[in-house]
Amino acid sequence: MTMPKTLSDVAGRDPSGMYDHMAGFHRQLAEASAIGREAALTTSSDGLTSIVALGMGGSAIGAEFASAHLENRLPVPMRVVRGYVVPEYVGPNTLVLASSYSGNTEETLSAFDESLARGARVICVTTGGRLAELAGERGLDVVRIPAGLPPRAALGYSLLPQLWILHKLGLAPDPTREIEEATGVAAELAGLYAVQRDTADNAAKQLAEWFFQQIPVVYGAVPWTGVVASRWCGQISENSKLIGHRNELPEMNHNEIVGWSAARPVGGISRVVFLRDSGEHPRVARRFEVTKRIIDDTGADTREVWSMGESQFARLISLVVLGDFMSYYLAMLTGADPTPVEPIDRLKAALAETGKESS
Repeated sequence: MTMPKTLSDVAGRDPSGMYDHMAGFHRQLAEASAIGREAALTTSSDGLTSIVALGMGGSAIGAEFASAHLENRLPVPMRVVRGYVVPEYVGPNTLVLASSYSGNTEETLSAFDESLARGARVICVTTGGRLAELAGERGLDVVRIPAGLPPRAALGYSLLPQLWILHKLGLAPDPTREIEEATGVAAELAGLYAVQRDTADNAAKQLAEWFFQQIPVVYGAVPWTGVVASRWCGQISENSKLIGHRNELPEMNHNEIVGWSAARPVGGISRVVFLRDSGEHPRVARRFEVTKRIIDDTGADTREVWSMGESQFARLISLVVLGDFMSYYLAMLTGADPTPVEPIDRLKAALAETGKESS
């Protein structure tokens, strides 16, 4: 397939309109921020000792971003649970943020029930479904977000309300200024990565062509660009229908880097991108430099991608937007419809046969 150059080029290849979701992400950020800012909460933060966020897939990534972004700003630890069971320490002094876009996510509902049984303070972020029903029955705080999107295209709705919830409870700083900057950066980048913009001047298209028919490898760093690396690979899988690999520095320097050996060249089938940020720890910055040199020596083609923006949150969003557009153009090159997730649908159907629902 060829790289699209106009909106009419993508119309027949993207019948569900994934491109429109990406191009309008800055508007979603503004709306999601308003939803979070206006949310009326009754939950108390007095005596809280921990925060646990529940979610899977596109719903969980918002919590992952919130946790990474606020890692050094929260007075208590925050953990993201992607599964059926919550940690043993969850109890009356734990704030649980249950995020499920559909409201019917099997794993999240299980962890939600267990959290309530432990006496935790639970706030839900959802479009509705069973989670909203159960929360309503128990008089819990529920932040309602708009329905009708693929969960991965609703990142703003899953992320920004959680930032506002934590601020309203006195656990995190006011996110207004950072969200405003991030919204402006997302709007600017939507223009720079637009389908009408030629590949020569479009970094997202360039990356898609660079990854095409290769194995994408994405390296970030703790805390926040490592989460972006996870987002990139998730988008490559769901939008492009391909497998990507990701890891974080400095951890990969203590194990995975040994796999980059000139004696066993994987460089010829891989393209490696390093997600860089001006807020990196100085030693991590040095590790990126040395790691890139070691991987270059294997014959792999490598690139660095730097975040844009002043605030940490805006820089994080800038890398998200690039990865989303890149994965979309990679789907166009491979001939994949970016929206359907048929293997996930098959899995849900098989699980439903055992009397469980998953979404």
